[in-house]
Amino acid sequence: MDRNQVLVLLGSARAASERDFLMILLAYRHGLRASEVCGLTAENFADGFITVRRLKGSLKTVHPLFESGNPLLDEKPAITEWLKDVPKGERLFPITRQHFHRLFQHYAKEAGIPRPLAHPHVAKHSIAMELVHKVGIEELRQFIGHKSLSSTGQYLKSRISRRVTR
Repeated sequence: MDRNQVLVLLGSARAASERDFLMILLAYRHGLRASEVCGLTAENFADGFITVRRLKGSLKTVHPLFESGNPLLDEKPAITEWLKDVPKGERLFPITRQHFHRLFQHYAKEAGIPRPLAHPHVAKHSIAMELVHKVGIEELRQFIGHKSLSSTGQYLKSRISRRVTR
């Protein structure tokens, strides 16, 4: 998804549910897998940062919570407000990854996102493709938690093939 598609998706989700909006926003802003989003607890958040123990052998990452001036991308105030109602030790979003997948598909359909892009893992790929233009490959590798630079290198290949096919 490009940035405009992400914003339409986030707007669709926010109009229906703050929880669903936050799940999609966190998946996108931090390149999280559905299981990583669904497993977040209040303990993952401290002092304006999110700490994620990545799954599938990826590395732990620590990112700041972002504020951008765009209400659909300003996660810090939204997460701070959401955390007020989450009991210590409880998950922020007590749903399964399968349920999150269905929600993502629903909001993607509402937002006019093509079906091949209507799944949560696309959020991770979308932020990676956006960042590969702005940061070095090593910084991107660390951001999305890849152990192997070759895994991150796939985003460079995708970027090059997009240019060639235009």
